Amino acid sequence: MELSREQVAPGPGERAARTAVVVFLFLAMITLAFGLGWGVKDLFEDDAAPATTNNLAEGGSGESGDTVGAAIINEISDLLKENYVDKAILSDDMLRQAAIEGIITALNDSHTEYISPAELANGALSLESSYDGIGATVSDSTGEVTIVAPFRDSPAEQAGIRPGDVILEVDGQSIEGWTQSEAVQIIRGPQGTPVTLKVRHTDGTEEVLTITRGNIPLESVFTEPNLEVIPGESGTDLVDRNGEVVTDIAYVAITQFHDRTLDELRTKLADIEDQGYSGLIIDVRSNPGGLLGATIDVTDEFLDDGTILSQVDSEGETQSWTARSGGLATSIPIIILQDGGSASGAEVFAAALQENGRAQVLGIRSFGKGTVNRLEPLTECGDAAGCGALYLSVGRWLTPEGNQIEGLGVKPDVEVPMTYDEYVDQGDVQIFAAIELLRGN
Repeated sequence: MELSREQVAPGPGERAARTAVVVFLFLAMITLAFGLGWGVKDLFEDDAAPATTNNLAEGGSGESGDTVGAAIINEISDLLKENYVDKAILSDDMLRQAAIEGIITALNDSHTEYISPAELANGALSLESSYDGIGATVSDSTGEVTIVAPFRDSPAEQAGIRPGDVILEVDGQSIEGWTQSEAVQIIRGPQGTPVTLKVRHTDGTEEVLTITRGNIPLESVFTEPNLEVIPGESGTDLVDRNGEVVTDIAYVAITQFHDRTLDELRTKLADIEDQGYSGLIIDVRSNPGGLLGATIDVTDEFLDDGTILSQVDSEGETQSWTARSGGLATSIPIIILQDGGSASGAEVFAAALQENGRAQVLGIRSFGKGTVNRLEPLTECGDAAGCGALYLSVGRWLTPEGNQIEGLGVKPDVEVPMTYDEYVDQGDVQIFAAIELLRGN
């Protein structure tokens, strides 16, 4: 999502603690990025051709001429508009939206949803490398629009937005009962324009923050730790449990998989296996996924052979992707850090390296998002303003050994939980454990 801060930058300890909370939000929340949209939480099928859409108002192409009962829906709508006692509340748009929501609700699939023309216009499902906004992810899974995390160095982070903040008002207007997509539409806006948010922090205090929207570069690969390893002390350095700077182990964090992730990775890890490192930590904590193609390409950089991913489609057909020989780092020992916010593409990545014997996974069980999604534009509503799109589940993906991850997640080889109190008192114990494992301690 996108938020901002005040004029005073926090100290390093405060900034680290704010950033750390994202690890401890029990990230069982589905996140929505303002400007990134739903695609960031899913393994998005970026290279699939749209399917043909039938005109349901004309009965579709089924033999009965009314395969899904469109004529009945129209008849009910007409009867309501003519006879319903409170017919003043009815509108064509409301009835159409209710019919759409009813169909999607019947699927009991949180990954399939209707995207309105307004949501599409506001950047829903866009996986571009930059966008205009405040730079943060949100969720409405608790019934309130809540900050999952501000992006690193974003207007949101600089303004004082913290993980776990609940948005109460936008520009003085209460958003009680709003969905995350409704909040996205008014919080996003052109670069350079202000938006004022009233938020409730996790300690119960409330604060009004005015944020100047910016162009948010969606960098996805970092060689500095996501969390300050020892809060208030280590800065951007990778350090061990004793506070000593680590020079024998490399570190990279992949925060999502978008169209530039592979190039970023190749640039930042160039010649890594020739630099004398004894191991590599790959941090995908709080990585909610992204593009299917980018996920496969990045994973392939660490494998010489073996299956990366198998996908079972709606017809029961299976397609598999296999690693090619050669890559960025196919021999250096690897520890992957994951948490409950590692989802979709992050789980594909971790499982592929784990089950091919290429890496050990350390942390806690991942989120469990194993659905491939596709955006299908809708064209038959007869509205010149557009019909929106259906974002639907088109397949389930399996790990190299045929394990399902939907609802199950990836189980770590080495389980190392980390609570907020442990982080504050002891530092990033998961990174410490990864360092010690790579050093053979």
